[in-house]
Amino acid sequence: MKQDQSITNEQNGRTELKHSLSIDPATRNPIEPARIEELPSFTLAGISTVTTNEAEFSDKGKIGKLFEQYYLHNISGQLAAYVQQDGHYSCYFNYEQGDAGRYEVMVGVHVREDLQGQYPESVKTFTVPAAKYAVFVTERGPIIEVVQRAWGDIWEWSHQSGNDRAFTGDFEYYGQNIDPNDGQAEIYIAIRR
Repeated sequence: MKQDQSITNEQNGRTELKHSLSIDPATRNPIEPARIEELPSFTLAGISTVTTNEAEFSDKGKIGKLFEQYYLHNISGQLAAYVQQDGHYSCYFNYEQGDAGRYEVMVGVHVREDLQGQYPESVKTFTVPAAKYAVFVTERGPIIEVVQRAWGDIWEWSHQSGNDRAFTGDFEYYGQNIDPNDGQAEIYIAIRR
């Protein structure tokens, strides 16, 4: 998600993100998780692409196009018979170098595991492993903006001492009837136990 964000030069061997959607950093409190939660594994089905943060903060971003394809081809409608839990997900997994390298993004729904292999041909599945998560709740507002702002804050949070991401599978959860102009999402960041 690239809108109003840019990557700065590499410092200390890691890419730092500059986040311009945020309110003046001097007046914002650092983000903290709303809660820590342990979840069992579960399966998502949807469509995916491989990208990098560098691509997402340039004109080569793929995540916005992935969401467009998800809605254009009514992927959630194609999977309605398999859904275990309402709402949809944007899941980040198969990280090659944490947040510095390539990773896969899937937009999809939570499906019943016993039906794997019965989905439409264009659909992939990913089983999100059981993990402990730091759960962040976005502000309410235009969903693209509030999610982007939250990710910028999460990247800052993850670089603070003691906040050790596992990179096993992170995801955004959007409720079933989310209003794109005045919505709120939860972002689950897998952390080391």
